[in-house]
Amino acid sequence: MNKIRWGIIGLGNIARKFAEGFKNSPNAKLVAVASKNTQRLSHFQKNYSIENKFCFNDYENLINCSDIDIVYIALPNSFHFRYIVECIKVGKNVLVEKPAVLNISQIAEIEELLKTNNVFFTEAFMYRFSPHFLKISEIIKNNSIGKITNMESTFKIRVYKLRKIFGFVFRKPNFNGRLFNKDLGGGSILDLGCYPLSLSTYINSFVNPTKINSFELKNIKKNICPSSVDISASAEINFDNDFVSKISCSFENKLDQKTIIYGDEGTININDSWVPNKNCNIEIIYKNKKDIISVDINKEFYSYEIESISTQLLDHKIKPDFPAINMEEMKINTLILDKWLQHI
Repeated sequence: MNKIRWGIIGLGNIARKFAEGFKNSPNAKLVAVASKNTQRLSHFQKNYSIENKFCFNDYENLINCSDIDIVYIALPNSFHFRYIVECIKVGKNVLVEKPAVLNISQIAEIEELLKTNNVFFTEAFMYRFSPHFLKISEIIKNNSIGKITNMESTFKIRVYKLRKIFGFVFRKPNFNGRLFNKDLGGGSILDLGCYPLSLSTYINSFVNPTKINSFELKNIKKNICPSSVDISASAEINFDNDFVSKISCSFENKLDQKTIIYGDEGTININDSWVPNKNCNIEIIYKNKKDIISVDINKEFYSYEIESISTQLLDHKIKPDFPAINMEEMKINTLILDKWLQHI
């Protein structure tokens, strides 16, 4: 079977979780890694059987490596744009960790570059590839809860205590680290808030295709920490078709990843929206009954994303197909994210 050859630049926690996904992805192979941290390079070489010649301490060398079909960018947020551009200019396909960019001007420049460079480019919202998300999409497409009217969605993780959540270890807040450093694109909105935001624009598309200026942000609240980034935030997205989504995120609350989608004939409740348990339950509440749909997550969570994108590349796709996020969605999400961040 043909396999898509992957390279990873930036070998932090998210890259380790992503790399585990190759164990269950028959159409993909992790070939190369790059990091300026020699310990991390050594870890990946040993644990994922990377040949020494494909362990780079320079990101550009991996990007220019002819043995790689696609680069997964897992660097801190502020570095995304630079290396997206470098990949596109040399004709390398790109999957970039969310958020893809930090502002609307960056996504506009990427869109312009893609017009003259035939490469695949998408953003790594891994939940979109999961069986539970595909089941939710199916439920809505089948009109099971009628016309969608509004939703509420959140992503909250308390990062102040030493704990392990989703395989990530959180310690006392390091205000120079990625999560709290403004220069690295830190803050709860960019790290967590982009999840409920991206789901909001997707769910809204079932009501009416979302247009670039077809929304208004209301009731924006932010709690700013000593390093000048938001430690928690909330907002209400009001779309011009009367669909409303209340979204929130936080680094200072206990784990909460719940979404409620309201229709005029029923409601969908998802307790594990972003990183579901092995047995994920979707609750549908109607006027006179309640259904529980159980969805099995039967392999490494990131395998679904890797396998889907690899399939698209093997099919010679240039523009991402669902469930991958496309350019129009990225533009709308970035614009909302930009307005949420800039609000004082």
